[in-house]
Amino acid sequence: MQVEAFYTFIGISVIVVGVFVWVALSTRHEHEPRSRSVNRLRAWFLGVLTGGLVFAFVMMFPRMPYPRRWQKPDRIVYAVGMQFSWALSDHPIRNPDEWQEATYAPPLKIPAGSLVEFRVTSFDVNHGFGVYSPSGHLLGQVQAMPGYVNNLLMRFTEQGTYWVFCLEMCGMGHHRMRGEFEVVPRTEKFARYLDLRQGP
Repeated sequence: MQVEAFYTFIGISVIVVGVFVWVALSTRHEHEPRSRSVNRLRAWFLGVLTGGLVFAFVMMFPRMPYPRRWQKPDRIVYAVGMQFSWALSDHPIRNPDEWQEATYAPPLKIPAGSLVEFRVTSFDVNHGFGVYSPSGHLLGQVQAMPGYVNNLLMRFTEQGTYWVFCLEMCGMGHHRMRGEFEVVPRTEKFARYLDLRQGP
């Protein structure tokens, strides 16, 4: 989708630059511009630009990478940030002692194809919860704030180790604030479970 958005941006930019060049070249002469033709050109340009943007939105919206809010997740992961690490757990993390215990636990294993809801908060200062793919691409992010829980829905299809980094400067150890989880092949039992959830 990023490539499509890039080409759409390039196309619109070429049209806008072309119109500016045409206006610059046509106004070099000293004669008075014909207002009707200029107004028609403006209306035509605005119509083409609006139509192009609507077309691009209609074509790209169904392919957005984020699940819809009304979809029920297959897994809920509780994520708590605290200087300078992320704790990820299948169970709510209620205090700093549970946070420390979760930071030493083995990485969570999530079956491929799972729709995961991250419930993200912080115990100290604001953090940025950023999920990175095994190839190092940022897939999604949400703020982690003390006293609030923000939700992030993501579906993971690629197997491998995913990293969680802090995206907001939170102190001297910000650069080493990370967490991880693994996306593993889903078993037949899990595949049947997903099929039952999705229905006929």
